[in-house]
Order: sequence, then structure tokens, then C-alpha cells
Amino acid sequence: MNYLLACLFFLGISPKTFSDDWPRFGGIQGNFTSKEDTLVVNWDVTEPKKLWQSDVGLGYSSVIEANGMAYTQGYVGGKNIFVCLNVETGKAIWNRQFPCPKGDKFFKGGSRSTPLYYDEKLFILTHQGDFYSLDAKNGKILWGLNLVDDLAGIRPTWGFAASPVIIGENIIIPVGAKNAAIVALNKDDGEVIWKSGNYEIAYSTPFKIDSSDDLGIFHGSGLSVHDLKDGKEKCFYQHTTRYGINASQPLQVGRSLLLSSAYGKGSAFVDFSKNRPRIEWKTEKVASQMASSVYKDGYLYGIHGQAGSRSKFSTLFCLDTEKGKVVWDKKGFGLGTLILVKETLIILSETGEIALVNADPDQFQLLANFQALSGKDNWIPPTYANGRLHCRSSDGEWICLAMGSNYF
Repeated sequence: MNYLLACLFFLGISPKTFSDDWPRFGGIQGNFTSKEDTLVVNWDVTEPKKLWQSDVGLGYSSVIEANGMAYTQGYVGGKNIFVCLNVETGKAIWNRQFPCPKGDKFFKGGSRSTPLYYDEKLFILTHQGDFYSLDAKNGKILWGLNLVDDLAGIRPTWGFAASPVIIGENIIIPVGAKNAAIVALNKDDGEVIWKSGNYEIAYSTPFKIDSSDDLGIFHGSGLSVHDLKDGKEKCFYQHTTRYGINASQPLQVGRSLLLSSAYGKGSAFVDFSKNRPRIEWKTEKVASQMASSVYKDGYLYGIHGQAGSRSKFSTLFCLDTEKGKVVWDKKGFGLGTLILVKETLIILSETGEIALVNADPDQFQLLANFQALSGKDNWIPPTYANGRLHCRSSDGEWICLAMGSNYF
């Protein structure tokens, strides 16, 4: 195995995944960023062509794309549905349906977790804690378990929402059990490799901390760092919100992490070098409830705001990471989400509008905007892969747009 393949393997990136695919929550690196250079930003005359449209039912699971297929999960008629579509045509390749209670306090209902594609397998977690390994080609169940029944997990108030990740040979997943808040499973059979942590889990996805053998998990009390080899907790930084809702994904900048939450908490930029958390700065002017931020050339871009009646005050912001100061902000996107493609922010607003904005710290520059989805509470980050933009609403509307130069 050459050096490149070894690095991909350790990061949990299948060598069979195309370089411009989006095989897991947050994309190939988990940072909601694509280096793909195909994105067309000039839509003054016409809007992007809709390649196809589908309906996958209720839920907040985002779309992944890998090896010519697109996957997500939804909820219809008392059943959780796992869907695989052909990315060019939108034609269903397979779907699997499993009885699953909708659950109280789950907004409209449906699952929150995004599937993971790895080595022609699919790993999916439902809001009730059912976890499956499937053959990505045909949907056949390879193995499965329930985080509550089999691992003594405790379901969070709003359901299990973290997306599975693979690091090395193991799947890492928050469970919430006593002395087993986070668990490493063998990806081939689900066997428990290690378990660690004694904290209430929240709604953020575990991640590998760059240039280390450490794992980070943003849970109900803050951020814990664990050793990837045995799960031993190395350090902890307290970042507690009302209701234990830490849902946005921490953003890595070197060995520093941006931790951001709503409910009056705000953000902290914390240096985790040598596993001794050191606060670089704090601010209440950036408080991201769910949307994860992106980083480019010394600046963060994200959505500040909180769901409900306060969402009308939400803003898109640009922040200087060295000073911890907001350099510009802009209303009009509600509690939307965003990704970064090369030098362009793709923002999906809460009401389903797509906006392309130049990632420029000097000024807010809108390049294009158009309506993509209907409804509201569209809190699901879009996906850009191989010149295609996938947008999915909480009601289940899923569209695929041709936005890459490879389509022209």
C-alpha cells in the first residue's frame, strides 16, 4: 500500500471512492469543503438544469454521493427508508424499509444521521438507534444492532443524530451508555473494540483531530479528546448549553477547534495542542445552533442563529480566526446551511433558496441566487460532487442540479 492509500485508509476514505465524491457527512474530509474546480457561478441568464427530483420522506439526513450512486434516508408511514439512486437519472437502484417509531420532540420526524459510504458498504444510523451495515450495491443487510438494546445506549432528547465515521478499521459512534458514551466497533461485524466516556451525548459527529492519533467528540457538556487506539479520554473542555444541545460540527484550524452553540452560549476557539485546552478567544456574536462553519485562508464563514422565532435574526458571517472578530455579516438566509466549493460558498437558506457567495473577507459578494426547494426548516447541508448539487428538504423533497462545467 503506497503512502497516499495508507493516508486515505486511516482517514476512513475508501480507495474505491472517486476523488470528487462526497461519501460521508461533511464530504471526503468531513469539513464541508470541496476542492472540485468545476462549479459554475454565473447564472444571470438562466438557472441550473434540474437533472432529476425525488421524494424520500421526512427527515434531516443529508445526501452522500459515491461511485455513481447517491444515498440518504427518510421516513414515510411509520417506516425508516434507506434509498440508493443513480446520480445521473435519479432512478431508484434499491430501497430498504424498516418499521421505526417517529418519536416525540423530533420536529417533523425522521432521521438526522447521514449515511457513510466505505469500501462498497453503507453504514446508517436511525433516530431511534438502529444501526446497519449494508451492501451499497444492493442494500443487503450485512449486520446490524441497536444502540439502546445492544449497547445500553441512552437516546438523546431529539434522537440519535451523529453520523458514523470510520477511522482505521473501526467505526466510531456516540452511544451515551454509562462509561461507554462513545464506542468503537469493528466495521466488518459490529464487534465492540473499545468503549469510553461518561457523559451525555449530543448531536455532533465524532472526528479525527488532524496530525494526531486523537478523536474529538462534541457532547452535551463540551468537547472530549480520546485516544483512537483504546478510547482513553485524554482531556476535556467544558462548553455547556441549555438542554445539552451541542449540534454544530467543530471546525479544525490546525490544532485549534471552533466550538459553537446557540442558547446564549456563543463560540470558543480553543487550542488543543498537547491535550491541554487553551482558550484563544471567545465571542457571543457567533452562535451556530446547527450549521457547521467552513474555513478559508484565515477566515471562518458560517451561520449565526437559533431555530424558532429567533431565526429571522440569523446572519451569514465572516470571522477573522486570529482576532476572533466578525468582519462582515448579512441577513436573509435564516437558519440555513453552507458548504465551501473551492472559493465559493454554497448556501441553502432555511426557506430553500440557493445562494452562491464569494468567500471574500473584504466584502459580502452575492454571485447568484435562485429558489431550489419549497417548505421551511431546511436545515440540511447541500452536497456538491462531480458537478452535481444535491439539495434535500426536511419534508423529503430531493433535487439534483447540474452546476459543474462538466455539464456544459
